[in-house]
Amino acid sequence: GDLTDQVCQDLKPLLTFTILDNSASPLARAKCCWTLAMLGFLDSTDVLADTHRTLLSVFSGSYSKGDGTPATVSVELATLHAAALSAWSLLLTIIDIHAFSDPNLTQMSGLLDSPHLDVRMAAGEVIALMMERGRQYDDDYEWEAGEQLVDKLRQLATDSHKYRAKKDRKTQRSSFRDILRYVEEDCPPNIQVRFGLETLALDSWCRKKQYDAFCQVLGSGMNLHLTENDLLREVFELGEKLVPLNMAAHKQSRIERHLMNQANFKARCISRAKNRDKRSAVLS
Repeated sequence: GDLTDQVCQDLKPLLTFTILDNSASPLARAKCCWTLAMLGFLDSTDVLADTHRTLLSVFSGSYSKGDGTPATVSVELATLHAAALSAWSLLLTIIDIHAFSDPNLTQMSGLLDSPHLDVRMAAGEVIALMMERGRQYDDDYEWEAGEQLVDKLRQLATDSHKYRAKKDRKTQRSSFRDILRYVEEDCPPNIQVRFGLETLALDSWCRKKQYDAFCQVLGSGMNLHLTENDLLREVFELGEKLVPLNMAAHKQSRIERHLMNQANFKARCISRAKNRDKRSAVLS
């Protein structure tokens, strides 16, 4: 509402100043990046151009050098860059993919070479979001993901380099397997979040990103927020809060929900695969 929009506008200058202040701690700047992005996401009056430029000025510090080699940044700054990029990707779920030229898939592909796991993970997520948003406007958008990018995603999805920590390799492989599956097969995430008698389906990268962002900002108690928080219920289109009188109407066995969701997910993947094959035939 108007009050929320006013609070957002009042806080933006201070957050922007802190984010751009190189003398401030990277951790404080990272938290301000998340807050600024969340305010932009919630503020219905914000055109987001200033927020875009602010966050871009931070995470572009990890862009590849002119000769294509990864940027040399400290662990602390890499964590800040990853936070700024991840925060910016929340805005990507609501803005026009054609409204900006920076960042782009080429720059994100370069970030996949970063020696820092957080940066690679954030870049991979942005690639998936860019592809999804692009496909919403143009069925042939996927062909902008060239073989070099797909090869990088495939390498990260199967990475077994011993110089990376075992936990990091496992986390990276799990994330990039999902990203690669979407880029190659057009199959989105299929995550069911159960809270009380309700279920929130995270069946797109945009929806998953929005959910992860609220988890990042709100911390513990997300299920309670989904049940009681009117704002979150509006964002995730959950409808009115359930009351005891109508809870029975929403009650459904876990096995029924599971079978139904699996069937829907399989049908979507098959349909997208057919459409992709048709596009491949046209382009070949």
